[in-house]
Amino acid sequence: MKCLKDETIRKYVKNMDGLLEEMSEVQAIPAVRIDEKAVTFLSGRIFRFLNFDDIIVGHEKADDLDALAFNDREMQDTIIEFEAKSRHFKRHKHDPKKCNLIVCWEDDWKECPIDVLELRYFWEKTQEKFCKK
Repeated sequence: MKCLKDETIRKYVKNMDGLLEEMSEVQAIPAVRIDEKAVTFLSGRIFRFLNFDDIIVGHEKADDLDALAFNDREMQDTIIEFEAKSRHFKRHKHDPKKCNLIVCWEDDWKECPIDVLELRYFWEKTQEKFCKK
């Protein structure tokens, strides 16, 4: 069963303030088309604020899965798929049994069976925090 957004954030984000500050430094977000490559790039920018100790991007454990992240404290590996939209995971015919987390720009798949971190959510929080009028 997919976790609620707040539960997923608590599970994967260790430093929300740092993550939001880092996102605020990426100036091009509203001006670019957010695709899978942009999601991978943004994920690299915020990686140190997530609950992982190390990451291998482009791992070859399963089909087209993009990263394997490690959490030494919990002795847990997380297989991550990067997508522009969470529904692309299904469109690309990825196997949910071979992935623990989708990192995407937009979470548009309400019945997604695995955890989703939506980067657009963090961008919107950044705008609220740093761009108040």
